[in-house]
Amino acid sequence: MYKFLISFLFLLINTLNHAQNKVTVLPPVLVETSALIKYKCSFLTINDSGNEEKIYVFNKRGKIKHTCVLKNATNVDWEALAYDGEEYLYVGDFGNNANKRKDLVIYKVKMEDVLKNESVDAEKIFFNYPDQNQFPPQKSELYFDAEGLILKDNQLIVFTKNRTVPFDGISKVYTLPTEPGTYQAKLQNDLKLPPTNWREESITDATYFDGELFILTYAKVYQLVWENSSWVQKKEYKHDSWTQKEGITVDDKFIYLTDENASGFFTGNYLYKLKK
Repeated sequence: MYKFLISFLFLLINTLNHAQNKVTVLPPVLVETSALIKYKCSFLTINDSGNEEKIYVFNKRGKIKHTCVLKNATNVDWEALAYDGEEYLYVGDFGNNANKRKDLVIYKVKMEDVLKNESVDAEKIFFNYPDQNQFPPQKSELYFDAEGLILKDNQLIVFTKNRTVPFDGISKVYTLPTEPGTYQAKLQNDLKLPPTNWREESITDATYFDGELFILTYAKVYQLVWENSSWVQKKEYKHDSWTQKEGITVDDKFIYLTDENASGFFTGNYLYKLKK
């Protein structure tokens, strides 16, 4: 009985709602913000499908300090940013709501160029999923949308956004090289989230910091580590409000989130922080 109580309390502590303090409102141009990177005292973000091919740099007051255009790119559906911590920034153009796309690409640019120049040319990493044979597949196989991208062990890792009907909570995890070229992604494993519904368990962004993976969904943040060839959950943070949260980044003390409000319905479009 004692062990049961300890286990229950541990689970409760690690699944309580966590207060997300609003740091600032984002400017109207970022109404469809869909990714987030913290770089020193600034943040980088992008807007998703149909918007301009721009990377935005803003501060904690929400003021845009700089924008950089990717000249040789198209924003079909930009959904993710990843930074290697040293030289390169990656933009994931792999949003694929209908699971029909055959033009998936990750753009690679130098962080220094993005921060200093008004425009840059990007290198391109084209890819396809090895287990997708229909465009679109059957409703029960709608695994090929994606909004999560990280760098680990000198490779890119893509986390797909589940759209299956019925919803089964599975995110497929693929790896890719960081060098420009055309590739077939390698299936690393399946990340199994609770099969409740897309509103709770659809992965909308991911970030990797200090050996830990942080996965964002509309309802939660999952904190995981890589153990025994799989991602193992260590902690869970439940959002204290439901908005269209699609950006996450982390530093030593805080988890930062952004949400979009393109429809004007979810009362979002803020930068938030919560204590780790």
